[in-house]
Amino acid sequence: MKTALFPLALVYSLFFTSATSGATSNQNGCAMTVTYAEMAFAKFKKAYKAKSIADAQSYLKDGILQATESSAYAIQDACNCPLAKNYALSAVTFGNNAKKADKLDELKKWAKKAMDASLDVLTATPNCGKGK
Repeated sequence: MKTALFPLALVYSLFFTSATSGATSNQNGCAMTVTYAEMAFAKFKKAYKAKSIADAQSYLKDGILQATESSAYAIQDACNCPLAKNYALSAVTFGNNAKKADKLDELKKWAKKAMDASLDVLTATPNCGKGK
């Protein structure tokens, strides 16, 4: 009897796990918002860790573009998340300030703020996607 219950329990647990795994924050219509915010975070982090302003510039450019995309996806009907849009646009602003910096310390300060704003997008999206 025990040997028959174990495979049955295993199959049940696998089915239950796969059936409930779709209930993540990315399934609420904000998957692209989250994806671009994560990519922006990664680029801003590389800019933050750069050894020179010249090295950081291309990372900042890419991070700004990705944060801009994140903000665009945040306001689409599928996601409908103005808070995430605002955080993403803050990341764009901070990234632009970092690009304008003439000292590495100042660049790093703004890049860190852009990283933080990119992460804030991720915290805003789980409560979004309810539609209009």
